[in-house]
Amino acid sequence: MLFAVKIAAGCAYGWFYSLPGNIETSDTWRYFNLSKPETNLLLKDPALFIKDLFSYSTASSGNLFLAHQSYWYNLKDNILIKILAVINVFSFKNYYTAVIFFNFFFFFGCIAFYRLMKEKIKAYVLVLVTFIFFIPSFLFWCSGVHKDGFVFMSVTLLAFYFNECIQRKKLFAEAIIIFVLCSFLLFAMRNFVLFLLMPALLTWYLCNRYPKKQLTIIAGIYGLSVILFFVSGFITHSIDFPLYIVAKQNEFKFLGGNTQLILPVLEPGLISFIKFLPYAIDIAFFRPHITETAKFLYWPSIAENMFIYILIVYCVLNNLKNKKRTPLSSSSKAFIIFCFVFAVSNLLIMGYTVTLTGAIVRYKGFVLPFLIAPLSYFIQRGKFINEM
Repeated sequence: MLFAVKIAAGCAYGWFYSLPGNIETSDTWRYFNLSKPETNLLLKDPALFIKDLFSYSTASSGNLFLAHQSYWYNLKDNILIKILAVINVFSFKNYYTAVIFFNFFFFFGCIAFYRLMKEKIKAYVLVLVTFIFFIPSFLFWCSGVHKDGFVFMSVTLLAFYFNECIQRKKLFAEAIIIFVLCSFLLFAMRNFVLFLLMPALLTWYLCNRYPKKQLTIIAGIYGLSVILFFVSGFITHSIDFPLYIVAKQNEFKFLGGNTQLILPVLEPGLISFIKFLPYAIDIAFFRPHITETAKFLYWPSIAENMFIYILIVYCVLNNLKNKKRTPLSSSSKAFIIFCFVFAVSNLLIMGYTVTLTGAIVRYKGFVLPFLIAPLSYFIQRGKFINEM
């Protein structure tokens, strides 16, 4: 049933972007149309099909983070088109059949995350399933023929096998294969997520090993990360992270669009980033605002935001009220800390770079399970629904 729901969501995603007002700017259908000649190339010359992925027409491979004449920037689109081209062989170049194949892979991510949450948290199963599989924006954006589902799948499989390595206290062959494949997918499709995942996994490992020093570990790792972020340009001009964030934000501003936000100028300096922080928090955590109901398409996202914050308030109050709940183990706390720091760091980066309300709704979809699923620990069977 859960798999069928994801397929239905993927088909709804494809149908929505096939509408006359959406198809011209639709990436999903553009990828599908570009994949058809790639399928012909695969069947005619498989070696060239593979070789083509590693070639570029410019004088150099370009910058890892910027869009201008960059092989690395274009790699995310090329990888997805190549995957679609292979699937076309079995789907007979039918978009909606390809949705089934895509969600077959995406479902592994959902199952891996569910198994992790089930191991770490004693929660009512129906609530846990809802908070993982049925978050509206996650279900919609991570079920379509696009990169988001692969990003979530890669992160959750990496986390699942990372946990297995912690439990077994050693690396093993299956985990190494998953680490390599999922890291490559993340690097190709959304490299900043891979960079943000590394300190989050380190935080998880150290918090699990030294449970009495968890706050010190979090402050130390992310304090050092912030310092490295701002001094990166002084270490080498080829990696200047603040400059890349500013450039990425300017790319979104250049796109224009009806949902473009009016924001102050962001400059690649510590003071400017501090001044912009309230805007970044607003974009990542509160957009679209409840005052933006004039746009009908924002209604589901506004309702989702309201539910999330009502849920957070409920869980805080319930935690203060209920002192008899079984306490979390140090291992469970370390995992929940990982979920929180990974989600928040991703959301803040999105807040600094994404200047379109419509885009932020999509981009933050894949991190919502990491924020919401741990809250299932605070909800007793039937109680939350009855009190709502």
